[in-house]
Amino acid sequence: MLNQQKKIGIALVLAAATLLIAAFLAVPFGAAPAVRTVLTVIGIVMLLVAAPIMWKDGMTKIKAQPWRKGSLHTMRQSGFFDIVMLMLIVAAVMLALGVFGHVTYNATLNKHVALAGGTASTLEEARLIPEFVEYNFNKDLNLIAGSYGVFYIIALVLAAASAVALVYMRLVSPVVRADESLQRAHRVYRMVAQYAAAIFVVMIMLFPIYWMIISSFKTSTELLAPVPTLWPKEFMWENYPNVLNRAPFVKYLVNTLVTTAFMMLGELTIGVMAAYGFAKGEFKGREFMFMLVLGALMVPIQVTFVPIYVFIARLNTIDTYMGVILPNLVSAYFIFMLRQNFMAVDNSYIEAGKVDGMGRFGTIFHVLCPMCKPTLITVSIISFINGWNSYFWPKMVTKTEASRTIAVGVQQLKNTFAGMEVSNYNEIMAGAVMAIVPIIALFLILQKYIMTGMSKAAMK
Repeated sequence: MLNQQKKIGIALVLAAATLLIAAFLAVPFGAAPAVRTVLTVIGIVMLLVAAPIMWKDGMTKIKAQPWRKGSLHTMRQSGFFDIVMLMLIVAAVMLALGVFGHVTYNATLNKHVALAGGTASTLEEARLIPEFVEYNFNKDLNLIAGSYGVFYIIALVLAAASAVALVYMRLVSPVVRADESLQRAHRVYRMVAQYAAAIFVVMIMLFPIYWMIISSFKTSTELLAPVPTLWPKEFMWENYPNVLNRAPFVKYLVNTLVTTAFMMLGELTIGVMAAYGFAKGEFKGREFMFMLVLGALMVPIQVTFVPIYVFIARLNTIDTYMGVILPNLVSAYFIFMLRQNFMAVDNSYIEAGKVDGMGRFGTIFHVLCPMCKPTLITVSIISFINGWNSYFWPKMVTKTEASRTIAVGVQQLKNTFAGMEVSNYNEIMAGAVMAIVPIIALFLILQKYIMTGMSKAAMK
């Protein structure tokens, strides 16, 4: 258990970390320099106060012990030591690139200054020469020479982080090992740091969604302001009704539901049949044909969309549901995923089904599908999401509102701001919010099936 002394020290360290993070975040939020200085100073003082409180017991235990000759060996036993050495190697490489870029920069500058018929040691001095053309100089620089300062900064940051880590392992780690209570305190630090890092990553990932939702309630003028606002000055609730009035948004939703449902049904049905054949079927060329399916995963859509478009045009299905659905009825990835899952099912279950008089279709739908239910649900969800968010192919084959899907319809909203002073990006954001609501709701409700199905498909 942590004693009262350690609890006070933990509270001081966590408070100091919070103040230092606040001082760091105060820079992009435009806080006054005095505020940043006060937060930084208070945070550092709290760390200095917490250090003797946390380390007192450990320092007492090792005070009489001389520094052992094997301390380097002890440090090397830590897995983190290898990471620190890798950081130092990368820092050395960055420093070498920075030096090379700096030398190349100076050589290029001297060459252009000589061509201009003047003398200068810096770019500012060279700009005073009338014949010096800065555009030609910048164009003549390579990537390393033009960014040598960045390499210096990266090398400095990595070297500083490595130095701090080495000092910690050499001076702090022995104290931590000597004090069991301090080890518990450090476990608390790691847990808090993990939660803080997870929250930070989640905030970064969710910020675009937050920005889209908030922007959907702003005016066009506020949305296009040079200084962005994180909260609307005035909520414009009428943006959502305006979207429904400016474009046939309900029609887009219906079109998307119809095409997505048929694509999901086709990918699921064909995927199950093909996966059964590749997993449990016995016929010549099975492995070769499966390799062809895997090869289809490596072909980008940019290569295939021209012949597919020509094929759809010859079928006279441009600007129809069939034109959107037909190229998306089969998914090589889903075949692979289901095949891996079917292979994990023991053949004894299939033999038992045959004994009960089941044929192939009975075996598939009454034996394999129930046993692979999480994967089938996962495939259905992913297929629905892919069909709902599909933009490239529907953009190619839909020409009118009769078959236009919601992803294309949201993009078409930018053409409906006639008569307005500025573009209606706020209404576009409102349309995007309405478009993602079904996907987010579906994911939140069925996310456990997605994780279960993915894990089972990867076990084989």
